[in-house]
Amino acid sequence: MLKRRSWTLAVIVLLANLPLQTGTFQAQTPDSATAGGSSAADDEVFRSIDLLIRSRRFHDAERLLEDRLSASLPPASGYFRMGKLYFDHQEWSRSVLFFQRSLRLASQNDQAHLLLGLAWRQLKRPDDAESELLAAASLNPGSDLNAYLAGHQLLLDEKYEAALGYLYKAVALNPHDAAALRALGMDQARLGNYGLAEVYYKRAIEAAGQNASEVSAACIDLAFLLLLSHDRAKLTEGLKYAEQALRLGPPSADAHYVTGKALLKLGRTREAVDELLQAEKLNPEDAKPHFLLAQAFDRLGEEQKANGERQALVRIRQRSSGAGIAKGDALRCHQTCN
Repeated sequence: MLKRRSWTLAVIVLLANLPLQTGTFQAQTPDSATAGGSSAADDEVFRSIDLLIRSRRFHDAERLLEDRLSASLPPASGYFRMGKLYFDHQEWSRSVLFFQRSLRLASQNDQAHLLLGLAWRQLKRPDDAESELLAAASLNPGSDLNAYLAGHQLLLDEKYEAALGYLYKAVALNPHDAAALRALGMDQARLGNYGLAEVYYKRAIEAAGQNASEVSAACIDLAFLLLLSHDRAKLTEGLKYAEQALRLGPPSADAHYVTGKALLKLGRTREAVDELLQAEKLNPEDAKPHFLLAQAFDRLGEEQKANGERQALVRIRQRSSGAGIAKGDALRCHQTCN
């Protein structure tokens, strides 16, 4: 999670459960650095606009903005704040329009590029998201947040080599950012640098401190990585991290799955079945537990149950055919076959 920053919603859909952010993003308006910030009257208008947006009275909200722009509000600032309010309320398309209007007037506002990039991400426009997030990083090279999100977008876009520089910079600027460390570990894993990936995942666990959800997520990532091995010591270590994730909670299909996978690879088949059934229950549309349960039931001589899992696996794959494998799941899909 990005410490010292807050967000209004779960805007960052990160690979392999990278943490989602909630809260309120504190962004400086484009004119505030030169115009002394917004006036009390402006703030009151935007509180009214916020209420209108909450009521989905978008036309009235935008008319109120235009009235304020006609009075005294600098347009770049007004459009930015309007875009941010729409962003806060997950009105992605509307937020895009207003961020673009603001940037046409104040193109050097890195925070407008940043939020525009995140809005494009929500609208499934990865090329546009990448362009804006890279612009934000370029305009404000001292921002670890901008570097992290640029690197993370490149990671999502499977541009692993390009992502490295941004993620290394994010970690250099903020060595205690668990999210950036985790993303760097994931990038190294995608590049096949498993030793380095392990180092960064462990650093992410350490950086997460007492944040149970962050520690749990990093433990799951590390367990997945360790289970790529067939070395018993690595498998045992992977099980340790998987069980740590289970203890920390909350209930997680991935935590149960990776625990079950570790147990299965260690030959503890009956225990593995229990964990994999829990994973299946928590996420019925995930093919991975069904795949391993079929193997486990075969080992136990329970042919009917094994066939049932294979049939479920076929149904899931048929439903997802045409959609492809999510980019963030590529490493884990690879692991189901090892």
